[in-house]
Amino acid sequence: MKSEQKLKVVLVILLIVLISLISFGGIFVKQTKFVNNILPDYSWGTDLTGSRVLGISVDDSKNTVIYDKDGNVVEEEGKDTTTKEEPVNPEEILTKENYEKSKAIITERLKRMGVVNYTIRFDEENGKMYINLPENSQTDTIAQYVPIKGDFKIIDSETEEELLNKDHLKRAYWSYRTEEEGTKIFLVMQFDEEGTETLKNITNTYTSYVENGETKNKQVSFMIDDTSLISTYFSEEISNGMIQLSIGQTTTNGEDFANYAQEAAQIAILLDTDALPITYTIDENRYVISDITPSMLFIPVIVAVVLIIIGIVFLILRYRKNGILASISYIGYIALYLLILRFTNTVITLEGIVGIVIAAILNYIFIVYLLHLLKHQDSNTLEEASNSFKEAILKALFILIPVTIVAVVLCFVEWVGASSFGMTIFWGILISFIYNLVVTRSLIVATTKK
Repeated sequence: MKSEQKLKVVLVILLIVLISLISFGGIFVKQTKFVNNILPDYSWGTDLTGSRVLGISVDDSKNTVIYDKDGNVVEEEGKDTTTKEEPVNPEEILTKENYEKSKAIITERLKRMGVVNYTIRFDEENGKMYINLPENSQTDTIAQYVPIKGDFKIIDSETEEELLNKDHLKRAYWSYRTEEEGTKIFLVMQFDEEGTETLKNITNTYTSYVENGETKNKQVSFMIDDTSLISTYFSEEISNGMIQLSIGQTTTNGEDFANYAQEAAQIAILLDTDALPITYTIDENRYVISDITPSMLFIPVIVAVVLIIIGIVFLILRYRKNGILASISYIGYIALYLLILRFTNTVITLEGIVGIVIAAILNYIFIVYLLHLLKHQDSNTLEEASNSFKEAILKALFILIPVTIVAVVLCFVEWVGASSFGMTIFWGILISFIYNLVVTRSLIVATTKK
């Protein structure tokens, strides 16, 4: 084997080792003061983790509203006031169109929050929704923010006059800045051209001032629905239309940073999506436990690892040098496959695990067939090795094309178990074809005698 062939083999093996270390170990990076694994988590199905059922209904409650003799809303009853009980949701807004719009907005919020394994059961007659969410560390926060109406405005803290509203909000997101005293997390709001001019006037009006020798502050409140995010005044003019609101500061550990960041991110999503046209209320919030416990999966995982080791030992004993190279390639395939499942947010259900096992078995069968051809066709030259590889690929394509078509069809089935099975099979076959064509072929062909 020539030196350039040896170098090629060494480089390919090093690449496989790197992929394996990343997939099985992770990539740990220092973020602010803390070290975190930046690889995305696997998206486990609710049949493995349990689920949260969130029932939301149109709010049918009523508010007591007090009017003065001129028809203006006032806070307290008086001699010439009138009290009325008014529904939170007037009858005229309770339409199928608004129900559909509410569902679309909630769906958009779930997507923005990174929820990939959820279902929404929707009654178009009364707007009732049942949202099935995967149970994890973020579920409580998601359940808290998803049904909020999401009206945003800036008001005069004293008179409650509306100064600026969501119609002029161009974008909202979260950010952080590390300083000597700690890491600060911000909610950032960028307003459009008209909003920028209005904000400039607000920041010049709502400042500190001196009255009778005493310094006072003319304040505004940032409101989401009827809840105040913060009340503040401005020490300088803001002319770029961008406001940064401090959500929190941390100096201790990564958990605090993650909590503040999550809160800021959820509020940003709430502001960056349309407000619900109807006010909803949560009338059901229950956890549905999974029938499958981690201990039940432990033994199958151990059995799978043992079978992989036995399969690798078989390849090495029967096919010697090519068996060693094929075993290295097979480990790299599994590592790359698992990485792709992470980055594509493929939902892994019990059926999806079966799909992963089938994909791994199909790839192993391909490798055994390839090594069989190389051994029995005496593929000692570059041309002979290439021909053997082409024959194995053609046989694999003949079998796998129909399987791939079925997998693609299953990907679009509404039942999450079927779509998970289809997705894992699809990615397994696609990666197997490309990976073996590039990596396995490079290892086998580069080590031929001539």
